[in-house]
Amino acid sequence: MNKSILIGLPSGSGVVPLPMVQSLLMLHKPFPTGFMSVERQRIDKARNALAIGALKGNFDYLFMVDDDNPIPPDTLEKFIEDDKDIVIAPIPGRVPNAQGQHDLCAFYSQLEAIGNKTIKLYKPITKFKEDGYLHKIDAGGTGCMLVKRHVIEAMYKKYREYMFEFGDIKFKKTIIDGIEYDRRTMSEDAEFCERAIDLGFEVWLDERVKPVHLIGERAIKYGSI
Repeated sequence: MNKSILIGLPSGSGVVPLPMVQSLLMLHKPFPTGFMSVERQRIDKARNALAIGALKGNFDYLFMVDDDNPIPPDTLEKFIEDDKDIVIAPIPGRVPNAQGQHDLCAFYSQLEAIGNKTIKLYKPITKFKEDGYLHKIDAGGTGCMLVKRHVIEAMYKKYREYMFEFGDIKFKKTIIDGIEYDRRTMSEDAEFCERAIDLGFEVWLDERVKPVHLIGERAIKYGSI
């Protein structure tokens, strides 16, 4: 039986850059494909609307791509070949770190003792644990992500219309690796990944797929910075 894909595009401004439009037109679409855009909404609300749209439209996959991440033409083919619950592409973050570099929007987690509690903290990946192009990770940005329907179904069953949600856990100040913390603040996409993993799914990153990240007048890409 043929599968189907929903391309979901959140666009906060409602104006999609021409390189992004061109990349979507040039994208190879191996299965019947629909398109849904959510404009001028907070990013978590937009992502939730797209996930629910994939369920209501009875699509087998949701391919979520942000409007500032032009993608290679073979992105969907490679992601489908990976055959993972959730697979994302390596995208450099928008804001440079203290060294002026753009950290990867992909993370490994570590458990830290905070008082009488243990809390999970995330750090950008600088080196992958395994060889090859496929890497199992703990969280990542969803600016270029393919997720299977059964993942969305399970997430919706537990979280309803709040599958993507900003996370914020406060605790007494502590110092970990020389950095002072008093809270764990999570982006909506990292929170989604953590919740999916807690439900028994896996998040993978495919290094073969390298979208561009449009940042003002600049266009950066993993492996070129």
